[in-house]
Amino acid sequence: MASHNVPRNRKERRAQDKQNQTPVGIPLARPKEELPKGKTLIDIARERQLLQTSSSVTSPSITTTQINPDGSITEIPDPSDPISTPYLDIFLYSTSLILLHFTLTLLVQHQYAPDRPAVFPLFLSSTIFSPAPWLILILVALLHPRASHQLMQIVFASMAIMAGTWLVQASNEDPYLAVMKKAPALGTLWVWGIVELRWEVAAACLAVTGVWGRWKGYAFW
Repeated sequence: MASHNVPRNRKERRAQDKQNQTPVGIPLARPKEELPKGKTLIDIARERQLLQTSSSVTSPSITTTQINPDGSITEIPDPSDPISTPYLDIFLYSTSLILLHFTLTLLVQHQYAPDRPAVFPLFLSSTIFSPAPWLILILVALLHPRASHQLMQIVFASMAIMAGTWLVQASNEDPYLAVMKKAPALGTLWVWGIVELRWEVAAACLAVTGVWGRWKGYAFW
């Protein structure tokens, strides 16, 4: 009869051991409701100004903060902030527009000039020794950092429409000497205005220029 109480496998042995275990007595008592005699962690944090309300401090954004290798956090200047000037963007935009102005000048010279122009002297005369690059640099430095503002979007849209329609009219009606003078500057302003606009506004400005050209009877090819 005693053999019936002997576990035959591991499962029965575990079940028998679980039944034979006696719970350890844990004394139950109500915690004391005495106030702490010394400073608490909250008091120490408040003295060290580690606790601040949400009204005085805004939580850092993941797009405006950078975690350094030592674990510290550095705030990245907001590009939309008018106080911070994006010097790199201004340099890249100005350089691209100046090279675009030179490229349009070279194309116009190849199209209308009686003699084939030399590239290097033309580059110097249209970049370094021309007022156009300096004017482009000043305009980009003043307008590009505020390009996302609603008012500046209206300014760029107006500039794109005026420069585009003027360029189309000059290319179709003005004599070749006037085209050689107007086309590079108007083309540069047109491209710059389109690039600074939101895509839907830029598409609308291009559509306005195209409809105006068709209405005037100009051919685009």
